[in-house]
Amino acid sequence: MLAVTDDANLSPTDHPVPAPGPGEVLVRVEYAGVNRADLSQVAGNYPPPPGASSILGLEVSGTRVDTGERVMALLTSGGYAQYVAVPEGQVMSVPEGIDQERAAAIPESLATAWSNLVDILKVGSGDTVLIQGGSGSLGTFAVQLARELGANVLATAGGPDRCRQVEELGATAIDHRGDVAEQVKHHAPDGVDAILDIVGSDVGQMLKLLALEGRIAIISLQGGTKAEIPVGLVMVKRLSVLGSTLRSRPKEEKVEIIRDAAEFALPRLADGRIVPFVDRAFPLGQAKEAHEHVRSGSPFGKVVLRI
Repeated sequence: MLAVTDDANLSPTDHPVPAPGPGEVLVRVEYAGVNRADLSQVAGNYPPPPGASSILGLEVSGTRVDTGERVMALLTSGGYAQYVAVPEGQVMSVPEGIDQERAAAIPESLATAWSNLVDILKVGSGDTVLIQGGSGSLGTFAVQLARELGANVLATAGGPDRCRQVEELGATAIDHRGDVAEQVKHHAPDGVDAILDIVGSDVGQMLKLLALEGRIAIISLQGGTKAEIPVGLVMVKRLSVLGSTLRSRPKEEKVEIIRDAAEFALPRLADGRIVPFVDRAFPLGQAKEAHEHVRSGSPFGKVVLRI
């Protein structure tokens, strides 16, 4: 089969078709999602967990080889390929009305948004949550999921067009090209209850936007790995600073996340309350161009590879 590894060349090469192990199923891949984690892996900053394939890709859509069922799956690696073996508990049926291209945009964003908004930040009805990068592949999904959880959603985006698109998803847009703190305080004078942080280096500033007993989850380090934290503020306001990754979690935890997230989200995907957004599809042979497009920061929603 053809597959793309984390070699900087990003050209498809021949690999053996994976053999499913105990509890795994073989999926014939049709589309693979492209995530910033893939770019970090190619740069040498996010190696796959021990024992995982060097083939890129954390999510796919396709068909189960054994049943022919349309499925989408969360992976540890291996998505940029014609076939992938995946634990059955990380496989979901594709809802009616969702085509295979858009299905590939769901698993990673759904699992990441659910594990952070629900399991870590405990976002619920009536909470006010700030989501950074509301127009990105994760952000577009997280905004909708938070909205469906009953939260009042604020989301950052860059410029009037993207802010308008984010507001169409049900959020109040915060233009990050302006004064974010001033805008957030205008809409949430007492602070927000939870923040989904993708920058990392801005944690100190984000803590100032939290309400009493507010929570912040750091899920990406797009701005860098170091930050200054006002410890006194953390103590006085009883704030919680939390960190999270998904890829390195044990299979059992991923299966539990997928089970719970799917139970909540799949009916909403089926009836259109939650919509997966695909910015652009590239053929597998243009994986390098796909990565450059993601790196540009311009996509609204997910970039996918057509296998």
